[in-house]
Amino acid sequence: HWSSEPGVVRSNRTGCTIFLKIMIQLNSNGKQLIHNLAALRTQMDTRRRAHADTEKVHVVGAGATLTAAYEQLRNAAEYAEEHVLLQRAIRRFYHRLFLLKDKKRIASSGEELIIELTHAGYIANDSVSEQEVAEISRSAEQYFAAYEHLQRRKTISHRQSDQWTYELLAVEIEWRLNDSGYLQAFTQFAHSYFLETIDFNTLFATQPKGLDVSLYVAVHRALLKSDDAVVRLGLLRRFQQTPENLASYIDVNQQIDEVLSSPVTEKLFRVIDRRGAHLRVLRHMIDEQADFEQLLTHKDQFLLTYEKQVNADYEAVNRRVNNGVIKSVIFLIITKFLIGIAIEIPYDYLIAGKILWVPLLINLFFPPIYMLLLRTTMMLPGPANTARLVEQVSQTLFESGGAKPLVRRSGQQFGIGYSIAYAIAFITVFGGVAYLLWSVFGFDVVHLLIFFTFLSAASFLGFRLSRMIRELESIETSQNGVTLIRDFLYMPFVVVGRYVSDKYSKINIVALGLDMLIELPLKTILRLVRQWSAFISAKKDQL
Repeated sequence: HWSSEPGVVRSNRTGCTIFLKIMIQLNSNGKQLIHNLAALRTQMDTRRRAHADTEKVHVVGAGATLTAAYEQLRNAAEYAEEHVLLQRAIRRFYHRLFLLKDKKRIASSGEELIIELTHAGYIANDSVSEQEVAEISRSAEQYFAAYEHLQRRKTISHRQSDQWTYELLAVEIEWRLNDSGYLQAFTQFAHSYFLETIDFNTLFATQPKGLDVSLYVAVHRALLKSDDAVVRLGLLRRFQQTPENLASYIDVNQQIDEVLSSPVTEKLFRVIDRRGAHLRVLRHMIDEQADFEQLLTHKDQFLLTYEKQVNADYEAVNRRVNNGVIKSVIFLIITKFLIGIAIEIPYDYLIAGKILWVPLLINLFFPPIYMLLLRTTMMLPGPANTARLVEQVSQTLFESGGAKPLVRRSGQQFGIGYSIAYAIAFITVFGGVAYLLWSVFGFDVVHLLIFFTFLSAASFLGFRLSRMIRELESIETSQNGVTLIRDFLYMPFVVVGRYVSDKYSKINIVALGLDMLIELPLKTILRLVRQWSAFISAKKDQL
């Protein structure tokens, strides 16, 4: 069916009408993106209409305030990215159920999960249909059956059985609750774009095996900040693997494990991370502009709107950095307070017979103050960067050409003298700070160890926040005097902080303590309260 409107192709398929405006100036990348988004919008409209009249789950009962307050505390202790908070909450829920191995509760877990997520404020009340709740419960049963089989296999570690079951279940449920269609469409577009524009022959001496899959993982990590569970589920769906066919499921997961830790994936990640700023802005534009497809058919109007999106992203990153500083300060204070009670105060009484207030207070307050000082050195990009982003997105969507400009910069060779100088700077910074604290403020080895641990953690958190700004930079920024001094002083602490963070993320003592001492009892009590309330309500109906 051809429309009388110029430039519009109407296609009637499966009872749906797809409007696809294809302008001459759009290149193959732009045409692919607009086609994917148009098809996706049709699918989403179909699903929305199908679920519009279905019965929704209405959550009532006590516990919303307590649950929401605990989630804020738990998220502060874990310091997770905002976009993974829902996934982590679902993961903790099913981690508890899988450990209990209560098949009856797992078979009906969908409703209990929706109640918890609604109370915690992750989803709106009356937003999930009873049909979706039933599907969540069925998925939980399926993954738990696989979990039990994997636990019995000696060749599969407990960590792998967790990663391949309830961690994937959490992502799958999150995608049910929050439609991930736009995410998948953008991923496909970005993957195709980098497949065409990265000069793999220059980047690698010979093209490695599994390059396509490694590129998929790198795009997810660099542009979407996806964790391994999200990437894994995306690949499993791409290869049409489910826990029902366990032998094939295990084999594909083992292959995915190899790709996730592959040096090829890491190398591609670094290229995309430094060359993907304009695509990050484009993704935000897709999320926020309801008429994105219409804009894309008019180059000048699109580029003007894209420039506004860049400036909006600058403001959003500025807010995120400020919020990140606040979260970091809370995280440091909570962790240090618990460490102080558990280690530092008992140690002071054991060694000195009293609390040594000066080391205790310095260890408590200096890292948060240091975080606030780091914030003053984080500057947003300027107009030149904005112009460069607009130019890049224009080349990506509107200009044709067979060039492959995206290659990693040739490795700059540094002599051994630089390494020696860096090692001396490392020792000088740590040694100078340690001497000052030891001689002036009465620190001993334990106090110094705690101080350097938390100062390094604060440095790494600050470094992570500065990367939020760097993700929007398309022009290499030159260092001024302030940033040069900052980097000289805090880079040694960043290196140590990254090591501490990697170890801490594997065994998060504070989060583990909150889970065992607060979350498990709290959720158990609230569940009993809801059951008692339902029992009383049933008794009233019998009268």
